[in-house]
Amino acid sequence: MASETKSELVEELTSQSTKAELVELLGSRLKKDEISKLLDDESEGTKDELLKKLESRTKDELVQAVESRLTKDEIEKAVDAVRDESDEDEQKDRSDSRQQQQRQRSEQQTQQDDQDEDQDEPQQPQRRTQHVDDAELDWSAELEWSPPPQPSPAPVTFVGAAPFMPGARVRVDLSGLPTLGIFLGKGASAAGTITGVNARERTVRVYLDACFDGEKEIYLPPERITLDR
Repeated sequence: MASETKSELVEELTSQSTKAELVELLGSRLKKDEISKLLDDESEGTKDELLKKLESRTKDELVQAVESRLTKDEIEKAVDAVRDESDEDEQKDRSDSRQQQQRQRSEQQTQQDDQDEDQDEPQQPQRRTQHVDDAELDWSAELEWSPPPQPSPAPVTFVGAAPFMPGARVRVDLSGLPTLGIFLGKGASAAGTITGVNARERTVRVYLDACFDGEKEIYLPPERITLDR
């Protein structure tokens, strides 16, 4: 780069820089007074305000300002910075391109592997459904009929005497049951009327003629109940 002239450096900088980058370069290298002289602006505005006014100039005017106001060394440093950025962008583009090519190769390899697996798998024969007319069936032939289903079992297996219908007169066996803290002896019984039956719990509700342990209505299993004849 040492052999390049100032004009050549300015030309390269112009071709690789935008208008905003030239304004930024002038703002970093020139002082406020120098920018005021460049704009022929004697107002007391800030440097940022002067740079905004400088943005209204054309790119050719900005290039002339860079060539006239900056030294060769300053322009050379600016060109080096532009070249470094260009190299970084180029390396990034190459890296992105390599990554994209690797992804494409990986996807193609995956698709090829899937196709190879599909070819290796044995093809299942297609089933064909043939309609058979009822007239073609030999109804006199012996067929393997499936056995009829077994009936569902009862929810509760009942053991003992069958429960009686509500309203029936019965005699209940009270032997071995406590009344007022004393167990009744063998053969103790009482007459009553059935008022309800719960087959699931195997209990019969009986309304006694006499009071038993302070209760008139008691619950007993069907084994303790007989019809009163």
